[in-house]
Amino acid sequence: MHLKDTGIGIVSLAAIVLLALVSSQPATARIQCKGNFQVTKNGLISTPYCQEQQIAIVARSYGWKVTASEIGDKPLKKVEICQILGGDIRLKGSCAGYGPDAYAPIR
Repeated sequence: MHLKDTGIGIVSLAAIVLLALVSSQPATARIQCKGNFQVTKNGLISTPYCQEQQIAIVARSYGWKVTASEIGDKPLKKVEICQILGGDIRLKGSCAGYGPDAYAPIR
């Protein structure tokens, strides 16, 4: 074994160990929502992600077994929840086009 080969092996091993340490750290950046709005350094911004979170929170408060990712992945799940629970004031922004008040009154 040559000394030059050992040096490359040690450097490679050190790089792998460093990469493993860095990638095992949890991500500190996480989207924070306040109702339908994402909290940013510039203020609150309405985002579909936070709206889906809000729909899931409200649906779970009524006993539904649903997650925000399920609502995002299955658009008809959002429609279903909004049509049934859309009268809840907490869903006014999230279910704007699907809630019961979006339909024409029955004559």
